[in-house]
Formats: sequence, C-alpha cells, structure tokens
Amino acid sequence: TALDVTIQAQILDLMRNLKSKMETSIILITHDLGVVAEMCDRVDVMYAGRIVEEAGVIDLFQNPKHPYTQGLIGSTPVLGEADKELETIPGSVPNLIDLPAGCKFAPRCQARVENELEICTEEEPKLKMIGPGHLVRCWLYE
Repeated sequence: TALDVTIQAQILDLMRNLKSKMETSIILITHDLGVVAEMCDRVDVMYAGRIVEEAGVIDLFQNPKHPYTQGLIGSTPVLGEADKELETIPGSVPNLIDLPAGCKFAPRCQARVENELEICTEEEPKLKMIGPGHLVRCWLYE
C-alpha cells in the first residue's frame, strides 16, 4: 500500500524469485486487485472476516459468483474503459464487534433484495463447492 510503482514492482519481482528459488507458496494479503491478478494462482475473497469466495485467479476475475466479489471487481477501473461508470457497493462495512446475523454481506446485498432471500439475514451460509476449485458462501447457490 502506498508504495512507489517502481518499488512495488521490485518487491513483487523479489517475491516471485524467492517463491521460485525456494519452491514455496506465498500468502499475499492485499486490496490491490491488479497485484492479485499478476501474482496469484488462487484467491480467497474475504468480507467481514469470512471467506466469501475462493477460486483460481482467472476463474474468479472472469466469473465472480459472490455479490461482494462481483461488486469489488466491478468497482475496479479498467484501462481503456475510462467512460465506463464504476460500480459501487451500497451501504457500509459492518461493525466487526457487532456483526449482523446471517450472511455478513446481507445488509448491503442487492442480490438478496432482488431474489427476496430472507434466509440471508437469518442464517450464515456455508462455503459450498459450485464448480471445480470454486467455492462460494452465498444462499444464491443453495
């Protein structure tokens, strides 16, 4: 965060080289989806301390399933699409000390409203496999 672009590129190159040389994995925690797309093989998307979606990086960016992931990717500017309006996610992040019942994203979720899913505010969904290596925590996929 807040690194000069040149310094960030050098650090990412160093991480790639260490990963290759040491034949290991890296757990990368970031809000920068560009870095995720460049560095990661698999991605876990978290909201309010919960994993809401897990998938391979290409699958996640091309086919996001959880409404939060969709909003997150939709709110990211794309080079060459300056005239495209970015999506916003309505509402506010919940108080992590006093989390809502049910799905933690439910108070902000347009899909819950559109599909009239009352269970979203009552019971937290489990992380469910919806495709090869693609998991999602959402009542839309139950």
